[in-house]
Amino acid sequence: MSDIVPQIKNYYETYWSAGKHTFSGSNQGYAPNLRRWMSHELRDLSNSSPVLEVGCGDASFTTDLANHFSRVTAIDISAGQIADNAARFPGITFRQHDVSERFPFADATFEVVWCSEVLEHLFDPAFALREMHRILKPNGRLLVTVPYHGRFKNILISLFNWDEHFVPSSPHIRFYTNRSLSRIASAAGFHTIKIQTCGMGRPVRDLFVPTNILLRATK
Repeated sequence: MSDIVPQIKNYYETYWSAGKHTFSGSNQGYAPNLRRWMSHELRDLSNSSPVLEVGCGDASFTTDLANHFSRVTAIDISAGQIADNAARFPGITFRQHDVSERFPFADATFEVVWCSEVLEHLFDPAFALREMHRILKPNGRLLVTVPYHGRFKNILISLFNWDEHFVPSSPHIRFYTNRSLSRIASAAGFHTIKIQTCGMGRPVRDLFVPTNILLRATK
């Protein structure tokens, strides 16, 4: 395992340095829907609530969190991207951290954890969710998004897009349905789990083939 970790870190250094335009959250068609959902789910919380973003990437959604809250911390595996984020957004606390390892925060530190398009990249997402549960305060709020998989979408993938969707070079190694995401969050200790889906602003396509699962849960 000690030999694998540097490879993963190097992979994500290249992922952000060479592929930022491709992978930036702001460049995805679903970004406006995720931002609307974020605003709706966090609208009732105090501006001073401590918030953690798990897997912040290029800070596409970190800045939205900072528009809602004055105490935002964000972590990501890429040291280079974290340094870039910290230089661009000095009012936000950025820390380099591999979320496959124990989070560098005490129990019950945060009111909110935001984790968008990260769990599909993790070998052990259950561990990461348990860590999110640990560092949340009692009644703290978890917001997670992952790519959507469902029966109809999976049929379309198997018929028309299998090689491209499951290409070995893809960074996605886990695939979630509404049910499987709910189950893994529940097993990590979360309750009052609410699931919905969103798309890319194309009403007919989004009705039949959503792009993202949106999960809200409580510690």
